[in-house]
Amino acid sequence: MERLDGARGPRSPDRRGLPARGLRRGHPPAHRRERPGDHARDRGLGIALSPGFLSAFVFPSFRRLWIGAFLSSIGTWTQDVALSWLIHTRIGDPFYLGLRTFASELPLVTFMLVGGAQADRVDRRRILLVSQVFQMSMAGALGVLYGLERLGIGAILVIAFLTGLAQSQSAPTYQATLTSLVPHDHIPNAVALNSLQFNLSRAIGPVIAGLLLARVGTGACFAANVLSFVAVIVAIARIELPPVAALGRESLGQSLKAGIRHVVESPILSALTLLGATASLLAFPLITFLPVLAGDVLHTGAPGYSLLLTSLGVGAIAGAVTTAHRGSVPGRGKLMLLAFMACGAATVGAVLSGRQWLAMALLAAAGFSLTTAFSTLNSLVQEHAPNELRGRVLSIFGLAFRGGMPVGSLVAGGLVNAFGAPAVLAAFASALFLIAAAIRLRNARLRAL
Repeated sequence: MERLDGARGPRSPDRRGLPARGLRRGHPPAHRRERPGDHARDRGLGIALSPGFLSAFVFPSFRRLWIGAFLSSIGTWTQDVALSWLIHTRIGDPFYLGLRTFASELPLVTFMLVGGAQADRVDRRRILLVSQVFQMSMAGALGVLYGLERLGIGAILVIAFLTGLAQSQSAPTYQATLTSLVPHDHIPNAVALNSLQFNLSRAIGPVIAGLLLARVGTGACFAANVLSFVAVIVAIARIELPPVAALGRESLGQSLKAGIRHVVESPILSALTLLGATASLLAFPLITFLPVLAGDVLHTGAPGYSLLLTSLGVGAIAGAVTTAHRGSVPGRGKLMLLAFMACGAATVGAVLSGRQWLAMALLAAAGFSLTTAFSTLNSLVQEHAPNELRGRVLSIFGLAFRGGMPVGSLVAGGLVNAFGAPAVLAAFASALFLIAAAIRLRNARLRAL
C-alpha cells in the first residue's frame, strides 16, 4: 500500500458493510448518525477513547480505514527498505536511489490533478479498490522477478512508475475520503491520526525489513507487502462512504479549472501549497539517501540503516501524537514554521555527526519536527478546502507537495556523487531552515493561522 501521510500517497475508502449499528443502505453516512459516546457501544468496543488524542476513532468508518491503512503501510515500508538496500548494494550508485523516487513520483505529478477532479465526480470506492489491487499486483511482480533473478534496475523503475500512476488517482481520493468520515471540527485530529499511522508504520516496517533481510532475504520483504494489501482492501469494502456531490453537466476540464482558480485566488491556500512544495523538495531527500549515510558514512550497514529510519519514525510518532492531542488551537501557523526550522537544524546535526547514536537521536528530533510541521500544514489545507472542491484542492496541494519530492531526490542524487551525502543533505536542510525563518518574519497571514 502506498503511504498515507505526507511523504507518499493514499490508501482506502469505505462502503458495503455493516456500518455503525442499525445503519442500513440508503441511510446517511455513518459519521452523521453517530454521537459522542457511541464509541463505547460500537461493536462491543467497551472502552472510552480520549476526547483529544483519539477523538476521531469514535467514528467506525474512520477507525476501520486507519487500521487497514496502518497494516498496509507496514508492508510498504518493509518493501521500500528492502528495495533501497538492494539498489545500494547491487548497483552502488546513489543516483539510482533518487531515480527510483523520481520514477514513482513523476506520474503523481503528471496525473494527480485528474485524480482530484475524478474524486469529486466518480465513485470513490471503485477508484480506491482498483488502485490497491493494481499496486498489490506490482508488489507481487517485484517478488516474482526477484525470485527468478531477473529484477534489474530497469524493472524496478518501470514498476515504480506504474505504481505511482495508480497512486495518482487514489491519493487525492483517499485524502478527500479521510476528512469526509468525521465532522469538520474533528479534521485536525483525523489528519494527525492519519500521520500517526504513517509514522508508526515507518518505525515498525524498517525493523521488520531488517529482520527479514538478515534471516530470510529480500524476497520475504516483497511477500510481506503483498499480504499487507489484504488489510486495506478489506477496510475499503467495510467503510461507509458519503455520496459524491453532483456536479451537473460540468466537464472534467471545467472541474479542473474551477479547482485551480479557487486555489490561485485564495491567499491562504496558495501560500500553503507553495510552502508544501518547497519544504518537501528540501526535507525528503534525507529519507532517500539514508542508505548512503548508513553504508558509506557511518559504516553501519543494513542494520544501521534500519535503525536510522526507525529513529526518524519514532520521532515522527511522537510528533503525530502531540499534534493529534493539540487539535485545532490558535497559533498553528507559527508552530508550523518553527517546526520546519527545527527540522532543518536537527537534520544538519544528524548528517554531519559522524556517529550512529548521535545521528539516531537527532533524526528522532527531525522526525518529530517534520511531522508536526507537515501534519499541521495538511490540516490547515483541509480546513480551508470547500466540500464541493475538496478533491481538487487536495490534488493541487498533493501535486505541489509530492512534486517536490522527486525533484529534490533527483537533484540531490546528482550532487551526492560530486560532494558527498552529508554536505548535500546539510545544504538542503539549511535552506529549509532559512526559508521557514524568512516566511515567519515576512508573512503575517500564515503567522496568524
